[in-house]
Amino acid sequence: MSEVKWDTRLTVMLDTTAVTPIDSFNPTFNSPVVPLHSLEADNVAHVVQPKAFSFSMAVKAIGPAVAKLTDIALTHKSFNIGLQEASGSDWTFQQILFNDCYITSAASTILVDGVPTTTFNCVCLQVTPTSA
Repeated sequence: MSEVKWDTRLTVMLDTTAVTPIDSFNPTFNSPVVPLHSLEADNVAHVVQPKAFSFSMAVKAIGPAVAKLTDIALTHKSFNIGLQEASGSDWTFQQILFNDCYITSAASTILVDGVPTTTFNCVCLQVTPTSA
């Protein structure tokens, strides 16, 4: 295996505006499948349940992004957000678009010696990945 050197920077875009300064963006994709058992045998079939997309992001509260996201949360507005390469080409995806998103909760962490950080937990109804 060749040496891997990650020097790509990623950016999170809220519509056409970068969410910055952002500490983390953690998407989660669930596609539950439940095995179906019978009296005669185990695992005779399976039941596919609906997919669920969610993500959380931690944003420093020193720019307009936290205020805009808080307003979106309080007014229950849907929004679109995307994760894409800002520079470099090491990432597996060119971009991942999260459409029809809603903020389900927000929590702030305030430190004595640092910038307050707000963590937004969100769900989205559609995800569109684009490979590199």
